[in-house]
Amino acid sequence: MRTTKRIALLTTAAALAALIGCAPCSDYKQLVAERDGSILSLQSEIAAREATIAEGRQLAAGLREQMAQLEAEKAVLVEQNGEVVSVALTDELAFSGVNLGIGDKMKPVLAALKEACDQYPGWDIHVEGGTDDNGVPGDYREIWPTSWELGAARAAAVVRYLTNDLDMEATRFAVVSYGPYRPVGDNTTAEGRARNNAVRLSLHKPERLWLRNQ
Repeated sequence: MRTTKRIALLTTAAALAALIGCAPCSDYKQLVAERDGSILSLQSEIAAREATIAEGRQLAAGLREQMAQLEAEKAVLVEQNGEVVSVALTDELAFSGVNLGIGDKMKPVLAALKEACDQYPGWDIHVEGGTDDNGVPGDYREIWPTSWELGAARAAAVVRYLTNDLDMEATRFAVVSYGPYRPVGDNTTAEGRARNNAVRLSLHKPERLWLRNQ
């Protein structure tokens, strides 16, 4: 019995040795190497994503702490969705009509935002302007033909204040307008329109957002 087992083992070993030198096995080795490379790449991607999420969690926590110190938790909503940190300047900080001035209530909030973001210089900031569904008043349509332009102007006003008045690096920013097409409030109420006439910021690492869009 032992001899039979030894012969079987030797036969198997010989067969494996012969296979190692065959052309199909060379192809198989290449496939294995490619698979191993893909696994390593995937592991690296997962590690990078987890690191970004952890960093985003710290950034969001820092923003919430800043808003708590200003007692602005109700006016500023900070959320994290995967690799993106969102900051909504709601209700109390909403723009009024076509007025694009940065009000006294918004200035300390933007200063706190700068202080938190300065700790994470590798994160870019998309500033997204929105409007309600009332459209642009007739007297202002030569300036902003549609709500798209008005939403962009609101976002640009925030970016202009952050870069010109607070000296944040301009290359970190992009201005985005959603007009009336992504409402976050009910346009049938004054409160809902105020929420829609506001600005939201999306903070992300540029390469991470690019990878998510592939």
